[in-house]
Amino acid sequence: MKTASAIVAVTESGQHLLRIDGYSHTTDIPTGSDIKSAPFRVGGHSWRVSYYPNGLSSAWSDYVSLFLKLDDNVPNGVRARHTFSLLGRDGKPVPYFTNAGKRIFTDWGTSAFITRSDLEKSDHLRGDSFTIICDVTVMKEIQTRSVDVDVGVVGAAPVVAPPPPPPPELGRDMGVLLDAGEAADVAFEVDGRTFMAHRCVLAARSPVFRAKLAGAGHAGAAVVRIVIEDMEAQDFQALLRYVYTDSLPEMAEQGEAAAMLPDLAAAANRYGMERLRLLCEERLRGFVDVRNVAAMLAFAGEHRCHGLKEACLRFLGDPENLKEVVKTNGLEHLSKTCPSVLEDLVAKLAAAP
Repeated sequence: MKTASAIVAVTESGQHLLRIDGYSHTTDIPTGSDIKSAPFRVGGHSWRVSYYPNGLSSAWSDYVSLFLKLDDNVPNGVRARHTFSLLGRDGKPVPYFTNAGKRIFTDWGTSAFITRSDLEKSDHLRGDSFTIICDVTVMKEIQTRSVDVDVGVVGAAPVVAPPPPPPPELGRDMGVLLDAGEAADVAFEVDGRTFMAHRCVLAARSPVFRAKLAGAGHAGAAVVRIVIEDMEAQDFQALLRYVYTDSLPEMAEQGEAAAMLPDLAAAANRYGMERLRLLCEERLRGFVDVRNVAAMLAFAGEHRCHGLKEACLRFLGDPENLKEVVKTNGLEHLSKTCPSVLEDLVAKLAAAP
C-alpha cells in the first residue's frame, strides 16, 4: 500500500484599485500627510492604502509615497507581500513604476514610488486622474495534508509522458534572418561599417525607426540608407541583435558588459525601446561598485534610469562604501557633473535611521 502527503503553504490573494481623481488638488496636502483609501479585506484582515501626494517626509517631498497599512489590531503583525503598480493607458502595470515588498506587516510601502514631475509629464496622468493597483498576498498557516496516490493497475504498462515541446525558435530564426541579410532593405552606416536590416522588423520594434522609415524621402527606395553618427559599431550591432532576437548579447567579461550596457540603455531611450532600457538597467545594478558608482549615478540621472539610481543610492547608504568613494573623489566629480543627483543622495542619507 502506498500513501502520500503534501506540505501546503496556504495563501490568499486580493487586489485593490485606487483611483486618484483631481490629482492637482491633492498636491495641496502638506508633506507627511496622507489620504487613506477605503478599507478592503484580504486574508481575513482589513487593509488600507495610504497615499502621500507630497511624500512621506521632507526627504521625499518631490515624490508620491504609497504605503499599505494593516487596519486590524494584530499584535504580531501579518506575514504578507504586496505590490504597488501604476496602471498605464492600456490598463496594464507600467514596468518601471512597480514596487514590491514582503514582511511581517503592520505597514510597509515605498517613499519614492514616482516623482511628481515624472507623473505629470507622463501619459499615465489623464484628465487629472491616475490609478494605482495594489496586489496583496497573505501567507496563512502551513498545513500537512494526506493526498491520494494513483498507483495504477498491477501489471499494466507504464504510462510514458510525451516529450516536452522544444524551446521557442523565433529568436533563433530571426537572428539567422539578420545574419543572412536576405531581402534586407535598410542599410545602416555606423562607424565605418554597414549593417543590413529589414524595415518591417525595425518599424515593428521601435516607434522612432517606424517614423524615420515612413519619411517621404524613402518612398519607393529599394534600399534605404541611414547614417548613425552617435554610436560605435559594436554597440549598434548589439542593439540590432536585440531588435531581432529580444535578447542581450552574451558578454564574457564584466568590464565588457559594464562598458556596453550604458550605451545600449542610452540607445534604448533614443529609439523608444523601453524593455531594452529596463534589461540594461537591471544588469547594470549588479555592477555597481566603489569605482563606478559616481559615474553610474550621473548616468542614471541623465537617462532617467530610476532603478539604477536607487541601487546606487542604497550602495552609498553603507558608510564603508561611502568612505571609499570619497577617497576616489567620486563625489566631487558627481557634484560638478550632476549636482541634482548629489542632492538626492544627501536627502537619502539624512532620512536614514
